[in-house]
Amino acid sequence: MTSAPEAEVYHTTEDELDVLIEETLQDAGVELEELRRQALLGRFESEKLRRTWFVVSGLGRG
Repeated sequence: MTSAPEAEVYHTTEDELDVLIEETLQDAGVELEELRRQALLGRFESEKLRRTWFVVSGLGRG
């Protein structure tokens, strides 16, 4: 039986995460506070904003 290949592990700094989050928010055309408001209401103005929240909150910035 063959073993699964080793997964590559990437280490990202907090500064790199901040840049990634900011670029993601800019691409979605939304401010973080507005995105948080929509998440609290459980209603997003678009599917793109819902996916943006998934990424932002998944990276610990929600």
